[in-house]
Amino acid sequence: MARTEKLRPAHLSPDTLPPLDIAGAFVRRTDLSGASLQNANLAGADARNARFVGTDFKDANLKGTVLLGADLTDARNLTVEQLSEAIVDETTLLPDYIDGSKLVRRPTTVVN
Repeated sequence: MARTEKLRPAHLSPDTLPPLDIAGAFVRRTDLSGASLQNANLAGADARNARFVGTDFKDANLKGTVLLGADLTDARNLTVEQLSEAIVDETTLLPDYIDGSKLVRRPTTVVN
């Protein structure tokens, strides 16, 4: 006879989940709009043409993250310092509060 057990309800909230770690992941064209990426590790991830509209980047690691063609409009808690460590170009859409002239925009030479 099969044994049945009741599962206890789980409460999953941003306060109880560990930070996301997608270092080196291939997340091209992924829609992460509105997500909380607080303290997330995106180092070296390929997020080309991904959507991050309204996404929270507080204390996220973007070192070497490929953001070519990514849509960061209305992203929250994103800093020039974070973007300076990422790979961005003229096709990267930035939030209004980021002064794009302070960024080193690399020519689009990364192999698709």
